Amino acid sequence: MSADYLRPYEEAVEESGAGFESLLWRNKDYQLKRFQVLCEVASAGLDKPDAPASLDKLAGRVIADMGSGTADLCKWLNDHDVEYGKYVGVEGVTGLAEASRKRIADEKLPEAEIIESDFAADSAIFDTIVKNRGVELIMFSGSLNTFEQDHAVRVITSAYKALSSGGVVFNFLSDLVREPPSGDTGPAKRFNTLAVFQQLSKTASKIALRHDYLEGHDATIGMFV
Repeated sequence: MSADYLRPYEEAVEESGAGFESLLWRNKDYQLKRFQVLCEVASAGLDKPDAPASLDKLAGRVIADMGSGTADLCKWLNDHDVEYGKYVGVEGVTGLAEASRKRIADEKLPEAEIIESDFAADSAIFDTIVKNRGVELIMFSGSLNTFEQDHAVRVITSAYKALSSGGVVFNFLSDLVREPPSGDTGPAKRFNTLAVFQQLSKTASKIALRHDYLEGHDATIGMFV
């Protein structure tokens, strides 16, 4: 039986097929804005503190997209001319993993592969992708939304500890939103933003929080080695 955090996505795939609707995003614009902020936070954290942030800092990087869905982040990187070294998508829902492999082939997205794995249940996945794929930037976009907060923090901590360089960047629904677009977040859960930041700051001394987009509906945290 699948874990509780995967079940909403599996049910959506069964009902609607392996498309955008099955990713359970509010809308496409929200998804794309989150990708932009993830990459901006990653770029700033990977650069020297006194240097302006630039997506050029992602050039040549091996990027892991945890809970990659239909490889939309890979598409975004290509559409914005980000010359990453390699894209490694990790997806735990079989239908979405298969759909993303097909998309990568059909759209000829370069230097991309998909690994089918439940990153929360596979205790070795982060060490594996770092050691065997050379991953140096681990991203989670929306893939923690159905987790309990403590579980999400444990996953992020495991990902960070697997790295010897680079960083982990992730987003989540924030409890600091003043006027949420909807009181109903479905299977997604809002996290205590300041508590998550405080807890993770004990693990990483170089840590960033962004809360200036999507009207505070969402937050992004980056942790860098």
